[in-house]
Amino acid sequence: MAVLEEDVRRSVMMVLPSFPEDKLQSLLVKLASIGVESKYDLHLIKEEDLTEIITPIQCRRLLNVWQTEEVTMTLTSVEPSEIFYDATPEHPPSESASSSPSLSSSSSSRKSVSLRTWPEDFEVPWNRMPAGVRSAIAEEKRPSAKDRRAMVRLIVDEMRMTELNPSKAQCLTVAKSIVQQYPQSFADIMRDGTVIGSGYGSLLTQLKTRVEHVNRGNTLSRQRVKRRVSTSSADIARGPADQYGCVRWQPDCPPGETEESLKEKQGEMKDLFQTEGPAGAERGSLSQLMKTTYYLQRKHINASPPPSIAELKNEWPYLFTLKELFSHFKILTDISILDKMAQAVEEKGKVILRFFQQKPTGTNTDEVENILLKYNEEKCDPFPAIILLLMAHFRETPESLILQADTLATPADVERTLRIPDSPRLIVLGEVLTANDWMLTIEGQVVLPPNTNFVAGMAALFSSYYNFNLVYQEQASCTLEFIQRCFLGINPSRGTKTERQVGQKSGKVQEKRNNTVNLRVSSLLRRLMDFEWLSA
Repeated sequence: MAVLEEDVRRSVMMVLPSFPEDKLQSLLVKLASIGVESKYDLHLIKEEDLTEIITPIQCRRLLNVWQTEEVTMTLTSVEPSEIFYDATPEHPPSESASSSPSLSSSSSSRKSVSLRTWPEDFEVPWNRMPAGVRSAIAEEKRPSAKDRRAMVRLIVDEMRMTELNPSKAQCLTVAKSIVQQYPQSFADIMRDGTVIGSGYGSLLTQLKTRVEHVNRGNTLSRQRVKRRVSTSSADIARGPADQYGCVRWQPDCPPGETEESLKEKQGEMKDLFQTEGPAGAERGSLSQLMKTTYYLQRKHINASPPPSIAELKNEWPYLFTLKELFSHFKILTDISILDKMAQAVEEKGKVILRFFQQKPTGTNTDEVENILLKYNEEKCDPFPAIILLLMAHFRETPESLILQADTLATPADVERTLRIPDSPRLIVLGEVLTANDWMLTIEGQVVLPPNTNFVAGMAALFSSYYNFNLVYQEQASCTLEFIQRCFLGINPSRGTKTERQVGQKSGKVQEKRNNTVNLRVSSLLRRLMDFEWLSA
């Protein structure tokens, strides 16, 4: 129990450094009272278990760390170095086996088989690291970007003493070990406790990128793998991207209901829409009907081939109201997107603005400066500026996510005058930096009429990708994944929502290289984390 208390104490103080000692003791007592017996029980804790001890935000920060499967920030995982096999068989051996002298002589002894590989035993040459890295580790701070790059070079050089071209899996083992050993210095975690991806994705990317750099031109060290080309229409129509980051993608039919009874409720809502229109969404009974029929909504959305947006809007008209769009996303992902997005703008948005105002190298400097020149803190909402800055940094055009229309434009005007792509677009009425009114289009039609508040508009835009199983369009994929990971904390350990590209020569759909986090997104997140920690 003493070891558990120390593990919990360390993890709490890492996420909540000013957490009072008396509350910490109460937290330890509470954990013991609900049956936590080891550090492996921590990921089973729910928010309601701790609300009487700590605030909801503090609780969510802790759970965000404890429930991360790929990296437990201050807890170590136990992996056996040897697995022993008892030579005594569970079933009687065959006659041929029993007649073998070598087998019979081994039946009374234990044999150990080491399953460890060299990355698991790899020792990082910490004594040769730059002084900045060593002092950062000692003080539990993040090293500078320059020192971190020097560290990566040394580690890769040491790895190549054993393996000339370490694989991604081998780099992963080393990166994970380093982050578990020194999470405060190398983990992918924001100051508010948000863990990005696996927690060690940026270090893994740096290691593998360095390996590929030093092996460039060295044909003897290359490991070639035949690329898989998908030509199956079924494979394209339905895949992991549909369930990516979802917790209730296709639930069971609710108890006490049948598909027939749910279809009757669906008919009631369609009749209500015919008489009251979108205003019917404000009825409390409507919200309950939508929650009850969630199973049927998902079954319709997840059908193969998938229905068009026009079909969905006809069958589930209230799913295309702001309130029910957010409610569906909440059930699907367990995230209150409007609250989460607003909180992210308030907390992380300021950091992003300050980061770009520092004129960092490696960004689309001219376009970033142009946006900052137009941005007026007193007159402009910061969120549009943040989105435009992110798109400029990733060299994505604003039109791939946001289109502008006249301030007096109606939905009919937008559909008639603008060339609207099939993928979701936010239509802002007026200049992007100062606009407040917006519409949402999917598959070329306006699905949400004019609303106010740009944050709500971006929340609606993002919700549509998850609610309707849509992939991120390639032209805005980096910005969308950044919002997903940094603003909303949706960090699946596998998969992607970025559409697969068509080869320019072959015309065939090809699988993209499957990185846990987009490399450009990972790079910006790491730089923002360093900026946030080092400038505090």
